[in-house]
Amino acid sequence: MKHGLWFVLSVSVLFGLVACGGGGGGSSTTTSVPGAPTVGSATAGSGQASVGFTAPSSTGSAAITSYTVSCITGTSPAVTASGSSSPIIVTGLTNALTYSCTVTATNSVGTSAASSAVSVTPVASSVALSYTTPANFAALMNASYSPTSSLVATSTLTNRARYMISDAATSSTVSNYLAIGVTYSDSTTAGYTATTGTLTSSSNYSDYLTKTIQLVADNYNYYRLDSHLHPNNSVDVDASTSTLKFRNVFGKTSATTNGYVTFYYDASTHLLQAKKRYTYSYDATTYVASYTEVEFTGKDKYVSLTNGTYSLATTGTPLYLYPTPLDLGIPSFMNPKLVTMVTNAPAPFKSKITYSSTEVVSRIKSNVKSDYQAQIASIGTNADTKTAADAMLVTIKSALEANGESLRYAPAVYTAFRDAALATKLVSDSISDGVPGQNLVPYVYFTNEKDTSGKYHPFMVVVNYGNQASPNGLKDITRPPGDGTQPYESGKVTRYSNLENYVSMIPMKDYGQVSAVTENTFTKTLWSDVPGTTKSKDVYTYADTADNGLLIDGSVMFPIFNNTLLPSPLVGELSASGCHVGQGGGGPHCHADGYQASAGLGLYNDSDYVGVAHPPLIGFGYDGIALFASYRTSDTSLKGYDTALDAFGGHDHNSIGYHYHAHTVLDYQPEGELTSLKSTLHVLMKGAYIGKTALIPCFRTSSNFTNNKYMGGNTTSTTCSP
Repeated sequence: MKHGLWFVLSVSVLFGLVACGGGGGGSSTTTSVPGAPTVGSATAGSGQASVGFTAPSSTGSAAITSYTVSCITGTSPAVTASGSSSPIIVTGLTNALTYSCTVTATNSVGTSAASSAVSVTPVASSVALSYTTPANFAALMNASYSPTSSLVATSTLTNRARYMISDAATSSTVSNYLAIGVTYSDSTTAGYTATTGTLTSSSNYSDYLTKTIQLVADNYNYYRLDSHLHPNNSVDVDASTSTLKFRNVFGKTSATTNGYVTFYYDASTHLLQAKKRYTYSYDATTYVASYTEVEFTGKDKYVSLTNGTYSLATTGTPLYLYPTPLDLGIPSFMNPKLVTMVTNAPAPFKSKITYSSTEVVSRIKSNVKSDYQAQIASIGTNADTKTAADAMLVTIKSALEANGESLRYAPAVYTAFRDAALATKLVSDSISDGVPGQNLVPYVYFTNEKDTSGKYHPFMVVVNYGNQASPNGLKDITRPPGDGTQPYESGKVTRYSNLENYVSMIPMKDYGQVSAVTENTFTKTLWSDVPGTTKSKDVYTYADTADNGLLIDGSVMFPIFNNTLLPSPLVGELSASGCHVGQGGGGPHCHADGYQASAGLGLYNDSDYVGVAHPPLIGFGYDGIALFASYRTSDTSLKGYDTALDAFGGHDHNSIGYHYHAHTVLDYQPEGELTSLKSTLHVLMKGAYIGKTALIPCFRTSSNFTNNKYMGGNTTSTTCSP
């Protein structure tokens, strides 16, 4: 049973203002305390927390002399620490308790109102370091970025390449670059603003991504200008003002006048000249899109930049194209056989749900029983739901141990996954019916139901939309899956995604591990899906035909093999993230690990290894086995580096419990295939489950809140069906 929803939490920041006056001779003096600081993230340590914040916009009538962080749990007195800058480390906290921390600013007049609160749970050092999670894409956008070499303009344009468009022939800190505005709007007249901005030594990834434009050629050698960050949007012209803006021409929109303009670029004059305009529309039932060429008054006019506004005019501004310094293309390991770009038309996107059906109408809340309601009282990150979830973990652990059983991992593993997943929000306007700012994982909650014999079967239940927060790169895939309606050569291919709505169940009890893949039996495997195959039943072939796990951003994993028993990268069907939309369309799923050294914008990155003792937690298999990031060659000091991975891609060390790792398989030769198909695989999960699945109730079956009590629904039924 699938549902969907969206909600944006806003936090009000209160500003304190104290005024006092006095004087003689008709004069008065006003003094005031600072405004409230803006709280940032809180990083847990053993018995302590490091709380980050930014200074208030108003310092009051005097300079700020200090900041104070106050952390409180339950009815205990607040624990405080002061300092002159962010972050401030608060010591003397109790491990495993959740604290709510606020920040105040003080000047010579007095102390500000408190900031909004951030939650943190101190834990023992080994746990805190072992169970870190990667920074989400919204956080990466704010990370500083500087190219390793100077930007150099080019007069040679390559179809589908990405450029930064500037008014200066030589890049400098005062050069202006075309950028997509930051405010999302789906109204008839709005779209995203076509604005301008500079790049300085203090720029971040957002500064570069908003200014990165993909040029897509048509049959006339004219170019459409697509935003990389928001790839549903292309440059269009406003008919009434002649100004340029970015408008949605690939997704679901309420606007009725959207379209895009194609341009000719003259490499000698450096002018962009408008040539054609196409209006965008789609059928409200089938979502089949159409693009109709129309006459427009801006034809043959030039792009002009005046006072920060781009418009079409009779005279233009010389514009210079700089190849983006960001490595945003598909890496060679995702297309090792250099499969070329197909020319098939894209299949229509689908529209299965709206987020309001889950988050606003709240089908999830109306179906979940009262025992678990406190964990889903709010969407996304919330201090109260976190307290309820932490308490449920304590209850689950005690209940299992009282029955002589145990959790597979320490509670901190599940807490780390929960907190990171709930903090993930959509940044890129790249999903047909997604809205930037929405939670991609609105709910995570823990259940603890008994079977008829009195044994508990706890689950981590994750309500997720099956999409990544960053640009999905589907339009760059060289040979995407077909839509399944006709032979590939004459059919359409999947380049658009929509919101899915999964209620994913991760078993938390330790059911043990198998020693051979065939010990686990379930309805359909990749191996059984290929009639007459002579290939072995192994960790690659004896796997689910569909998703087999969940990534920390709410995306779903598939085995690295496709349904022809070949590694997906070999046929050029994956994006830079290792994902695609499968046959027939829908939401994307990920077959391979997209990690790239020094790239900085993946699911996990080099920055996520700083100050940790173990690679970060990035997902779970549906067998309940945790998935951690890969060991890099430089990670020799990290825990478990010298403990070899087994055939399933996992190991056990330092009492963490058996777990998977993303990893590479060098020069893999597919069984029974030509040696020309040998390649290095970048694996998330190879495919087969090592966790014993026979005792997991409702494992990989058709279940919902009315027939699966372990999902936490108001039912006593377990009539799940294959």
